[in-house]
Amino acid sequence: MKSKIFIFTLVATLYNANAQTASQSRIDGTTRDQTLSAASQNLSTQSSDSTDLAESDTGAQRPIALSKSAISAFFSYDSKFSYHDNPTYQKNALSMYKTSIWENTFRGGFALGAFDFDDAIVTPYIGGSYKILDYLEETLAQDGINNFNLSQAYALLHSQFSNGWSGRLGITYAMEKDTEFDEEVYSDFVPTLGITKIYSLNQSTFAIFDAYIGLHKTTTDQTPTDLSDKLTVSASYGLVHNYNSFVIKPSYSLTHKSYDKGVDGLNDGRKDLTHNLGIKIDYPIAESLNIELSSAYIINDTSGYSLEGDYEAFIAGLGLTLNSRF
Repeated sequence: MKSKIFIFTLVATLYNANAQTASQSRIDGTTRDQTLSAASQNLSTQSSDSTDLAESDTGAQRPIALSKSAISAFFSYDSKFSYHDNPTYQKNALSMYKTSIWENTFRGGFALGAFDFDDAIVTPYIGGSYKILDYLEETLAQDGINNFNLSQAYALLHSQFSNGWSGRLGITYAMEKDTEFDEEVYSDFVPTLGITKIYSLNQSTFAIFDAYIGLHKTTTDQTPTDLSDKLTVSASYGLVHNYNSFVIKPSYSLTHKSYDKGVDGLNDGRKDLTHNLGIKIDYPIAESLNIELSSAYIINDTSGYSLEGDYEAFIAGLGLTLNSRF
Protein backbone atom coordinates (compact mmCIF):
# COMPACT_ATOMS: atom_id res chain seq x y z
CA MET A 1 0.00 0.00 0.00
CA LYS A 2 2.85 2.36 0.83
CA SER A 3 4.42 1.90 -2.58
CA LYS A 4 1.05 2.64 -4.18
CA ILE A 5 0.77 5.90 -2.23
CA PHE A 6 4.33 6.88 -3.01
CA ILE A 7 4.15 6.21 -6.74
CA PHE A 8 0.85 8.02 -7.10
CA THR A 9 2.06 11.03 -5.10
CA LEU A 10 5.29 11.11 -7.07
CA VAL A 11 3.63 10.97 -10.48
CA ALA A 12 0.89 13.49 -9.74
CA THR A 13 3.11 16.09 -8.12
CA LEU A 14 6.04 15.59 -10.48
CA TYR A 15 3.90 16.25 -13.53
CA ASN A 16 2.32 19.18 -11.74
CA ALA A 17 5.78 20.58 -11.06
CA ASN A 18 6.90 20.10 -14.67
CA ALA A 19 3.76 21.71 -15.97
CA GLN A 20 4.25 24.69 -13.70
CA THR A 21 7.09 25.82 -15.92
CA ALA A 22 4.19 27.23 -17.92
CA SER A 23 3.95 30.08 -15.43
CA GLN A 24 7.66 30.82 -15.47
CA SER A 25 7.63 33.01 -18.55
CA ARG A 26 4.37 34.88 -18.30
CA ILE A 27 6.03 38.01 -19.63
CA ASP A 28 9.15 37.90 -21.77
CA GLY A 29 12.12 38.74 -19.59
CA THR A 30 10.21 37.85 -16.46
CA THR A 31 10.23 34.51 -14.70
CA ARG A 32 7.54 33.88 -12.13
CA ASP A 33 6.93 31.00 -9.79
CA GLN A 34 10.52 29.74 -9.85
CA THR A 35 10.93 27.45 -6.88
CA LEU A 36 12.98 24.31 -6.52
CA SER A 37 13.65 21.84 -9.27
CA ALA A 38 10.97 19.48 -10.51
CA ALA A 39 12.54 16.57 -8.66
CA SER A 40 12.45 18.33 -5.32
CA GLN A 41 8.99 19.81 -5.84
CA ASN A 42 7.39 16.44 -6.26
CA LEU A 43 8.94 15.34 -3.00
CA SER A 44 7.42 18.24 -1.10
CA THR A 45 4.25 16.21 -0.58
CA GLN A 46 6.08 13.21 0.87
CA SER A 47 6.61 12.74 4.57
CA SER A 48 9.00 10.49 6.40
CA ASP A 49 6.73 7.52 5.65
CA SER A 50 8.96 6.93 2.62
CA THR A 51 11.89 6.00 4.88
CA ASP A 52 11.85 2.35 3.81
CA LEU A 53 11.52 3.14 0.13
CA ALA A 54 15.13 2.22 -0.53
CA GLU A 55 14.45 -1.30 0.66
CA SER A 56 11.04 -1.99 -0.78
CA ASP A 57 10.02 0.34 -3.57
CA THR A 58 12.93 0.74 -5.97
CA GLY A 59 15.18 -1.41 -8.09
CA ALA A 60 14.49 -3.88 -10.86
CA GLN A 61 11.31 -5.27 -9.39
CA ARG A 62 7.82 -5.62 -10.80
CA PRO A 63 5.91 -2.32 -10.80
CA ILE A 64 3.31 -1.86 -8.11
CA ALA A 65 0.16 -3.93 -8.45
CA LEU A 66 -2.92 -1.74 -8.51
CA SER A 67 -6.54 -2.70 -8.76
CA LYS A 68 -7.70 -2.21 -12.33
CA SER A 69 -11.07 -0.98 -11.19
CA ALA A 70 -9.97 1.20 -8.26
CA ILE A 71 -9.65 4.96 -8.49
CA SER A 72 -6.98 6.42 -6.23
CA ALA A 73 -7.06 10.06 -5.20
CA PHE A 74 -4.63 12.57 -3.79
CA PHE A 75 -5.13 16.01 -2.32
CA SER A 76 -2.69 18.43 -0.73
CA TYR A 77 -2.66 21.97 0.57
CA ASP A 78 0.42 23.98 1.38
CA SER A 79 0.93 27.46 2.72
CA LYS A 80 4.36 28.98 2.28
CA PHE A 81 5.97 32.22 3.38
CA SER A 82 9.18 33.00 1.48
CA TYR A 83 11.72 35.77 0.95
CA HIS A 84 12.76 36.70 -2.61
CA ASP A 85 15.69 38.99 -3.33
CA ASN A 86 14.61 39.34 -7.00
CA PRO A 87 10.88 38.62 -7.21
CA THR A 88 10.51 39.84 -10.80
CA TYR A 89 13.37 37.63 -12.04
CA GLN A 90 14.95 40.44 -14.02
CA LYS A 91 18.23 42.31 -14.19
CA ASN A 92 17.03 45.87 -14.42
CA ALA A 93 15.47 48.52 -12.21
CA LEU A 94 12.79 46.09 -10.99
CA SER A 95 15.43 43.76 -9.56
CA MET A 96 16.05 46.23 -6.73
CA TYR A 97 12.89 45.03 -4.99
CA LYS A 98 13.18 42.66 -2.09
CA THR A 99 9.94 41.16 -0.90
CA SER A 100 8.27 38.38 0.99
CA ILE A 101 5.65 36.28 -0.77
CA TRP A 102 2.77 34.33 0.70
CA GLU A 103 1.63 31.38 -1.41
CA ASN A 104 -1.33 29.09 -0.81
CA THR A 105 -1.58 26.12 -3.17
CA PHE A 106 -4.24 23.44 -3.53
CA ARG A 107 -3.40 20.30 -5.56
CA GLY A 108 -5.47 17.27 -6.35
CA GLY A 109 -5.65 14.36 -8.73
CA PHE A 110 -6.96 10.90 -9.54
CA ALA A 111 -5.37 7.69 -10.79
CA LEU A 112 -7.97 6.08 -13.04
CA GLY A 113 -7.09 2.44 -12.53
CA ALA A 114 -4.04 0.51 -13.72
CA PHE A 115 -3.51 -1.62 -16.83
CA ASP A 116 -0.95 -4.40 -17.13
CA PHE A 117 0.98 -4.52 -20.44
CA ASP A 118 3.55 -7.26 -19.89
CA ASP A 119 6.65 -5.24 -18.86
CA ALA A 120 4.79 -2.10 -17.78
CA ILE A 121 1.90 -0.89 -15.68
CA VAL A 122 0.08 1.98 -17.39
CA THR A 123 -2.01 4.37 -15.31
CA PRO A 124 -4.09 7.32 -16.57
CA TYR A 125 -4.06 10.41 -14.35
CA ILE A 126 -6.05 13.62 -14.23
CA GLY A 127 -5.43 16.47 -11.84
CA GLY A 128 -4.90 20.12 -11.27
CA SER A 129 -3.84 22.87 -8.92
CA TYR A 130 -4.84 26.36 -7.83
CA LYS A 131 -2.30 28.82 -6.44
CA ILE A 132 -2.91 32.15 -4.70
CA LEU A 133 0.20 34.34 -4.65
CA ASP A 134 0.42 37.60 -2.72
CA TYR A 135 3.40 39.98 -2.76
CA LEU A 136 3.87 41.54 0.67
CA GLU A 137 5.83 44.50 -0.68
CA GLU A 138 3.22 47.11 -1.59
CA THR A 139 5.53 49.13 -3.88
CA LEU A 140 5.51 46.27 -6.40
CA ALA A 141 1.89 47.05 -7.24
CA GLN A 142 2.84 50.65 -7.94
CA ASP A 143 5.00 49.38 -10.81
CA GLY A 144 2.28 47.14 -12.21
CA ILE A 145 3.42 43.90 -10.56
CA ASN A 146 0.21 42.64 -9.00
CA ASN A 147 -0.81 39.58 -7.03
CA PHE A 148 -2.09 36.71 -9.13
CA ASN A 149 -3.88 33.37 -9.06
CA LEU A 150 -2.65 30.45 -11.16
CA SER A 151 -5.02 27.67 -12.24
CA GLN A 152 -3.78 24.48 -13.87
CA ALA A 153 -5.30 21.23 -15.16
CA TYR A 154 -3.59 18.20 -16.65
CA ALA A 155 -4.13 14.70 -18.00
CA LEU A 156 -1.41 12.10 -18.52
CA LEU A 157 -0.52 8.48 -19.06
CA HIS A 158 2.15 7.09 -16.73
CA SER A 159 4.06 3.87 -17.49
CA GLN A 160 6.03 2.14 -14.73
CA PHE A 161 8.54 -0.41 -16.06
CA SER A 162 10.07 -3.36 -14.24
CA ASN A 163 13.63 -2.00 -14.64
CA GLY A 164 12.86 0.98 -12.39
CA TRP A 165 12.32 3.54 -15.16
CA SER A 166 9.01 5.24 -15.75
CA GLY A 167 7.68 7.40 -18.56
CA ARG A 168 4.81 9.82 -18.90
CA LEU A 169 2.95 11.50 -21.74
CA GLY A 170 0.60 14.30 -20.88
CA ILE A 171 -0.92 17.63 -21.61
CA THR A 172 -1.54 20.62 -19.38
CA TYR A 173 -3.33 23.94 -19.50
CA ALA A 174 -2.37 26.83 -17.21
CA MET A 175 -4.03 30.20 -16.78
CA GLU A 176 -2.90 33.16 -14.70
CA LYS A 177 -5.27 35.87 -13.53
CA ASP A 178 -4.28 39.30 -12.22
CA THR A 179 -6.24 39.71 -8.98
CA GLU A 180 -6.03 43.52 -9.06
CA PHE A 181 -8.05 43.79 -12.29
CA ASP A 182 -9.60 40.30 -12.23
CA GLU A 183 -8.45 39.57 -15.77
CA GLU A 184 -6.53 36.80 -17.48
CA VAL A 185 -3.00 37.89 -18.31
CA TYR A 186 -1.41 34.59 -19.29
CA SER A 187 -2.33 31.17 -20.65
CA ASP A 188 -0.25 28.21 -21.71
CA PHE A 189 -1.07 24.91 -23.44
CA VAL A 190 1.73 22.33 -23.12
CA PRO A 191 2.11 18.74 -24.37
CA THR A 192 4.81 17.05 -22.27
CA LEU A 193 6.93 13.89 -22.53
CA GLY A 194 9.03 12.82 -19.54
CA ILE A 195 11.05 10.03 -17.94
CA THR A 196 11.94 9.29 -14.31
CA LYS A 197 14.32 6.92 -12.55
CA ILE A 198 14.25 6.26 -8.81
CA TYR A 199 17.01 4.20 -7.25
CA SER A 200 18.45 3.47 -3.85
CA LEU A 201 21.88 4.72 -2.76
CA ASN A 202 21.69 3.16 0.71
CA GLN A 203 19.07 2.34 3.33
CA SER A 204 18.48 5.99 4.21
CA THR A 205 19.02 7.72 0.85
CA PHE A 206 17.54 7.39 -2.61
CA ALA A 207 17.91 9.45 -5.76
CA ILE A 208 15.48 10.70 -8.37
CA PHE A 209 16.50 11.57 -11.92
CA ASP A 210 13.88 13.27 -14.06
CA ALA A 211 13.89 14.72 -17.56
CA TYR A 212 11.13 16.10 -19.74
CA ILE A 213 10.43 18.03 -22.91
CA GLY A 214 7.47 20.37 -23.36
CA LEU A 215 6.14 22.41 -26.28
CA HIS A 216 4.52 25.62 -25.05
CA LYS A 217 1.74 27.42 -26.87
CA THR A 218 1.66 30.64 -24.89
CA THR A 219 -0.41 33.81 -24.88
CA THR A 220 0.20 36.80 -22.61
CA ASP A 221 -1.34 40.19 -22.21
CA GLN A 222 1.84 41.76 -23.64
CA THR A 223 2.37 39.30 -26.51
CA PRO A 224 -1.09 38.11 -27.63
CA THR A 225 0.32 36.34 -30.70
CA ASP A 226 2.63 33.32 -30.73
CA LEU A 227 5.82 35.29 -29.90
CA SER A 228 6.11 33.50 -26.54
CA ASP A 229 5.84 29.95 -27.94
CA LYS A 230 8.85 27.89 -26.95
CA LEU A 231 10.36 24.44 -26.54
CA THR A 232 11.48 23.52 -23.01
CA VAL A 233 13.96 20.73 -22.24
CA SER A 234 14.78 20.10 -18.60
CA ALA A 235 16.68 17.58 -16.48
CA SER A 236 16.93 17.37 -12.71
CA TYR A 237 18.67 15.22 -10.11
CA GLY A 238 17.60 15.09 -6.48
CA LEU A 239 18.46 13.16 -3.33
CA VAL A 240 16.11 12.20 -0.51
CA HIS A 241 17.90 11.47 2.74
CA ASN A 242 16.13 10.39 5.90
CA TYR A 243 17.82 11.52 9.10
CA ASN A 244 15.86 10.62 12.20
CA SER A 245 12.52 12.40 11.62
CA PHE A 246 13.95 14.85 9.09
CA VAL A 247 13.81 14.37 5.32
CA ILE A 248 16.59 16.31 3.56
CA LYS A 249 16.20 16.86 -0.19
CA PRO A 250 18.95 18.67 -2.14
CA SER A 251 18.41 19.01 -5.90
CA TYR A 252 19.73 20.56 -9.07
CA SER A 253 17.95 21.23 -12.36
CA LEU A 254 19.03 22.55 -15.74
CA THR A 255 16.41 23.95 -18.12
CA HIS A 256 16.85 25.11 -21.71
CA LYS A 257 14.18 27.15 -23.50
CA SER A 258 14.26 28.00 -27.19
CA TYR A 259 11.65 30.33 -28.65
CA ASP A 260 9.98 29.25 -31.88
CA LYS A 261 9.15 32.61 -33.37
CA GLY A 262 9.80 36.28 -32.86
CA VAL A 263 10.39 39.68 -34.29
CA ASP A 264 13.41 41.94 -34.08
CA GLY A 265 14.01 42.74 -30.44
CA LEU A 266 11.43 40.31 -29.07
CA ASN A 267 12.28 36.61 -28.82
CA ASP A 268 13.92 36.51 -32.26
CA GLY A 269 16.35 33.59 -31.81
CA ARG A 270 16.11 33.78 -28.03
CA LYS A 271 17.45 30.94 -25.87
CA ASP A 272 17.37 30.71 -22.07
CA LEU A 273 19.49 28.42 -19.89
CA THR A 274 18.42 28.24 -16.24
CA HIS A 275 20.34 26.63 -13.37
CA ASN A 276 18.39 25.92 -10.19
CA LEU A 277 20.17 24.64 -7.06
CA GLY A 278 17.89 24.02 -4.10
CA ILE A 279 17.37 22.20 -0.84
CA LYS A 280 14.32 21.32 1.23
CA ILE A 281 14.11 19.98 4.76
CA ASP A 282 10.83 18.39 5.88
CA TYR A 283 9.79 17.59 9.42
CA PRO A 284 6.48 15.86 10.29
CA ILE A 285 4.61 17.61 13.09
CA ALA A 286 1.48 15.44 12.86
CA GLU A 287 0.04 12.72 10.66
CA SER A 288 -0.15 14.04 7.07
CA LEU A 289 1.16 17.46 8.22
CA ASN A 290 4.72 18.59 7.53
CA ILE A 291 6.70 21.72 8.17
CA GLU A 292 9.21 22.59 5.46
CA LEU A 293 12.27 24.80 5.17
CA SER A 294 13.45 25.51 1.63
CA SER A 295 16.03 27.54 -0.22
CA ALA A 296 17.00 27.96 -3.86
CA TYR A 297 19.57 29.84 -5.91
CA ILE A 298 18.70 30.48 -9.57
CA ILE A 299 20.89 31.68 -12.44
CA ASN A 300 19.46 32.42 -15.89
CA ASP A 301 21.57 33.11 -18.99
CA THR A 302 19.85 34.46 -22.09
CA SER A 303 21.23 34.70 -25.61
CA GLY A 304 19.79 35.99 -28.89
CA TYR A 305 17.66 38.54 -27.08
CA SER A 306 18.09 42.29 -27.43
CA LEU A 307 16.51 43.04 -24.06
CA GLU A 308 18.06 42.11 -20.71
CA GLY A 309 17.29 38.49 -19.93
CA ASP A 310 20.08 37.44 -17.55
CA TYR A 311 19.35 37.39 -13.84
CA GLU A 312 20.16 35.78 -10.51
CA ALA A 313 17.71 35.13 -7.71
CA PHE A 314 17.74 33.75 -4.18
CA ILE A 315 14.70 32.32 -2.38
CA ALA A 316 14.29 31.16 1.22
CA GLY A 317 11.00 29.93 2.61
CA LEU A 318 9.06 28.30 5.42
CA GLY A 319 5.85 26.39 4.81
CA LEU A 320 3.25 23.90 6.02
CA THR A 321 1.95 21.02 3.88
CA LEU A 322 -1.16 18.95 4.52
CA ASN A 323 -1.63 15.73 2.53
CA SER A 324 -4.63 13.47 2.11
CA ARG A 325 -4.58 10.22 0.16
CA PHE A 326 -7.56 7.92 -0.33
